[in-house]
Amino acid sequence: MRALKPLPRIILVVLLLSLALEKVIAGPLIQPIWQFKQGSQPFYKAPIIHQDKVIFLSGDNDVVSISTNTGQITWRTIEESGIWEQSISTGIDQTYYGAKNKKICALQSTTGEKKWCTNLEKNMQKPPVEYGQRLYVVTAELGPGLHGDKTKGGSIYSIDKNSGKILWGIDTNNYAMQTPTIKDDVLYVAGSYHDPKIDVEEGGAVSITAININNLQTKWRYLSEDGFIKSLYLDGEFLAFIGYQDFVSVLNTGDGKLLWRKDTGNWVPKISGFEDVIYYGAANTNVHAWNIENGNELWRYNIGGESFNYALGAPIRINNKLIFLSQRGWLSILDATNGELLLQQKLDISSHIGLNANRDLVVIGDSEGVLHAYSMNNFF
Repeated sequence: MRALKPLPRIILVVLLLSLALEKVIAGPLIQPIWQFKQGSQPFYKAPIIHQDKVIFLSGDNDVVSISTNTGQITWRTIEESGIWEQSISTGIDQTYYGAKNKKICALQSTTGEKKWCTNLEKNMQKPPVEYGQRLYVVTAELGPGLHGDKTKGGSIYSIDKNSGKILWGIDTNNYAMQTPTIKDDVLYVAGSYHDPKIDVEEGGAVSITAININNLQTKWRYLSEDGFIKSLYLDGEFLAFIGYQDFVSVLNTGDGKLLWRKDTGNWVPKISGFEDVIYYGAANTNVHAWNIENGNELWRYNIGGESFNYALGAPIRINNKLIFLSQRGWLSILDATNGELLLQQKLDISSHIGLNANRDLVVIGDSEGVLHAYSMNNFF
């Protein structure tokens, strides 16, 4: 009996590649479990996964809570004055939003019961951040739907989360600010201010301020021309941010000095991070991981496929995996440590925003007002 001839090299390579890609192309691992139609208005903010609920703003300007298990409404809260769609956030046991009559309100997350509403001098358009028993809030002079004076600024507030009582307030010259970030009793606030000497087309004036929340002393202030801040990421001694000019900059949190500034290569919606790594997706369809200490690239992954198939929002890290949705509706999961593709699944979804996810669930709000939920149980 004659011995079998070895396979030609090209066939062997194809077989090996097929085996390597089997986990990517062999059947969907992310399984749809329910859909909820909230109206005809697109989602412009990713729904929040909070314990056993998904919380979001409906097209009717109601805050709606959906059961993660059934996709059925658990509660709905109506705000007659309207709600700023980017203002919703959750804490340990409460949900917060900014009403369009210059109020911040708190709901009990389990029932939707309104706990309190507090009057502010200006509108809260960005989500507040909860820290211990306090809530830190920024207000805006200018923003979507606001027609204020760019030479005037909003304020920073500390509010008792249980009663809604304002504990202190600081006026700023920032006409718009991002959600603050906080660690070790230091609050980091980023905002845009008016400087007639700075060309707005080149980015505009931006400030980042570090405030000690115990004595309200300013530790430092960093000024640049990066333009409107899109997002911040804080990791101990490093504070990373990205602005209008699409450069990632990293500051030393001790003294506010610029450690490095690096071009992302294209338009970037926002950044995220985990410990000492920064993640972002650019409009050139690449997803990047950079070391926060020195800006060195750790890995790069190209989504590929169709043009403009870039990551929406910022990638989300869950354990050692990185998950994101692309502009063309591809859900991808990468190994967060090396950028290796673990799963890529085309979803029949068109969305303006990124997804939200945890170990059990992926939720996506689409451009037609439908909320989609997928189980992650087969993957994690």
